[in-house]
Amino acid sequence: MEGRPPPGPVSPSEWTLGAPADGRSTFLHHVSSLLAEHGEPPWPDDGRPFPDDPPDWANAMMASVVLDGIRTHHFGSTADEERADALAELIARTVAAPPDTAAAQLFHDALAETDALTVVDHLLEPLATRAVSRRRARVLARWTAEHGTDRNAVKIALALLGLCGDERERELFVLLGSLDEFALYAALALRRAVADPEPDLFRLARRTTGWGRIHTVKRLEGTTDPAVRAWLLREGFRNGVMDEYLAHVAAVNGGLSEALIRADREEGPDDALLDGAGGILSAMAVPGGGPAPGLADYPDAFPALERYAELIEAAPAAVGRLSDLARIRDHLLDKPADLGRTAEEVTRLGRRFARILERPEGQEVVRAHLADPEGEDFGRALWAADRMGLRPFDEVLRRLRLRPRDTFAWHVAFRWVDQEGVPDLVKLAQTLLPLGALATGPSEVSSVGPGFEDDRALTDVLRHLARSPGSGWPLIRTGLRNRCVGARLAALRALEAWPAEDLPAAAVSVLRLAAAEEPHAETRDTMSAVLARLDPGSGAG
Repeated sequence: MEGRPPPGPVSPSEWTLGAPADGRSTFLHHVSSLLAEHGEPPWPDDGRPFPDDPPDWANAMMASVVLDGIRTHHFGSTADEERADALAELIARTVAAPPDTAAAQLFHDALAETDALTVVDHLLEPLATRAVSRRRARVLARWTAEHGTDRNAVKIALALLGLCGDERERELFVLLGSLDEFALYAALALRRAVADPEPDLFRLARRTTGWGRIHTVKRLEGTTDPAVRAWLLREGFRNGVMDEYLAHVAAVNGGLSEALIRADREEGPDDALLDGAGGILSAMAVPGGGPAPGLADYPDAFPALERYAELIEAAPAAVGRLSDLARIRDHLLDKPADLGRTAEEVTRLGRRFARILERPEGQEVVRAHLADPEGEDFGRALWAADRMGLRPFDEVLRRLRLRPRDTFAWHVAFRWVDQEGVPDLVKLAQTLLPLGALATGPSEVSSVGPGFEDDRALTDVLRHLARSPGSGWPLIRTGLRNRCVGARLAALRALEAWPAEDLPAAAVSVLRLAAAEEPHAETRDTMSAVLARLDPGSGAG
């Protein structure tokens, strides 16, 4: 879809569309309201709820923006050329007739019923075959983008504007693309409709934070703009999904190795470059390969790592830097990627990173951050402590007493606790988690999104109980009655691990009731199978 359909016949009369009469909230109005209320993105909850979101939008197993990201990066999407042809025919009929807002609304609704990702790359040929008027198609596409109330309709309208639009659409592309939901489609449209899209792609990349940043940064590949290159190395690779997706893109297009080598050997690099370099190199240091190219795919990986080690040795310790160092050390000393050097050279470099981590000042920084159980860097410090071999267990308990929703703190606590301490840790969980409020009865919701923090904490604790059978019955009983499928499954696994002779007297009856009420078919079958093993005479299964 890199070209454009031919202009086609154009009526001498003006072809315009009026506003729809239904008054439904549009995405354009939604984005404008977010800007007015919150200023520049990022926005709370990524701008949710959207105009087409259901009331329980936060309970969705997977957001559509995530699904688009996974499909474009991992599984692909099956082209629906038949649907694309049908849409091209609908466009041709709509723009061949006199302008009609009702017909435009029908076009919008047809787009709303279409999986955008399956058609956006397959509209050019059928439009060209029909010699659709580009001017009128632009009017229709822009009207749909501006008045769109459904995300699929807006996505396809943006793609169509990429074919039929021009420089006049710049601001509309950037405005709608400020939502991660539309960033992919806005970025594609900018590249197709605008002569020099890079400045606007750069604006989009800075406005987005999740999948939208991943899509837009990847379309900055090949940049020669010093400002863009500097931003890629310091901030642009960071995103709310996984930094691994953009680390290699940033290293190559930002010129990581060259930037580190050029760093002033007297004054040193700026902190942002040093922190960015650590983030990029650690994100590429993924054992066994990650979701994107890693160190083995970066020709300058070894010299960049050597120079980074040289610079970081002279820099003050910081929590984020220690975490990056630990990831790099582990990768180089475990099963490193092929870095074009001998195994001895790679091991020697890994030991250099290990020595940096062993310095007392680094451990002091970690302990200082862990001493503040409500500090915003507590989680990063805890991760670093774990990788550095520190075990400040009491600090983790203090954190949990103040922040019982901290799932990572629960995870680390159960990993660090010795067998004798498990009962006390389980009792702490039973005291801190609101068990009564969590036993609300089953549903088919996930624990993703806001409002499920306690459910997620319960689920994490239950997963650890499966490795410490014989304790935590109140937690298991609550989990079997929790609204989230994941919590119920975790409770079931914990119960299944109990020795039969230690089962509470009420276990079978509680599980029987849970199985009878379970709405999720697969979970219900699993409950019935466990019930049949625990109570062979029950007839379950």
